[in-house]
Amino acid sequence: MLMKRIIRWFKQFVSGLSGNQYLKYKFKIVKELPQHPEDNVFYIEGDKNKNDFWYGQMKCPCGCNDTLTLNLIDDVKPCWSVHIIDNKISLAPSVWRTKNCKSHFWLREGLIKWV
Repeated sequence: MLMKRIIRWFKQFVSGLSGNQYLKYKFKIVKELPQHPEDNVFYIEGDKNKNDFWYGQMKCPCGCNDTLTLNLIDDVKPCWSVHIIDNKISLAPSVWRTKNCKSHFWLREGLIKWV
């Protein structure tokens, strides 16, 4: 656990030195979530024509390789909402993992911003 935090901190430190402080994410709207999500992709499961979305999925951006599945149905808690503006995705509220790597981050305008 401590080693994962050290690795995450080191990755953030190195990306800050290179001027790339944030990880860039794109999104894909799918009918079914993939079994093996790609890096730096936020998947949205739902009906694009009805603008009705049920779940979001991504690999944890810290590098632990866990798959995160987020509820997008507003009458079930906890719940997140996605906003797509200028083909960039934002997610609210932040994602704060309580198990494993304990990552805490925002996905804003296609960028991971660490808390």
